[in-house]
Amino acid sequence: MKRLKFSKEACIGCQLCAQACSAMHEGEYSLSKARIGISSYYDKGKELKYLDAYCTLCGICAKNCPEGAIEFGDSLALDSGKCTGCGTCGPACPRSVIKYFNEKPLLCDTCGGAPVCVEICPHGALKYE
Repeated sequence: MKRLKFSKEACIGCQLCAQACSAMHEGEYSLSKARIGISSYYDKGKELKYLDAYCTLCGICAKNCPEGAIEFGDSLALDSGKCTGCGTCGPACPRSVIKYFNEKPLLCDTCGGAPVCVEICPHGALKYE
């Protein structure tokens, strides 16, 4: 099974991956609507740190969904008809990737096998392998 992989050594923290993700799925450039969250910051000791919230397809969100609304296979898929917006999947995610928009979870579907975040990354910090 292919999964997203992140290299902090190659990342410059530009957030183009998140911008492209939200544009692809929501039709607008909005970090709050992206299904990936990779950014960099300096801690108090002036050391460069990374926040790397991206889906590793562990399936824990699907296992914890009481409605069975999250289908897990080569990617994740949300059945909107089954999803009640209960919010159980988000806290279950060990990587804190899941955000909500209009009371529905935003799940990474790896863009159907051709993740736009990987394509747009100018330094190859994201891979899909």
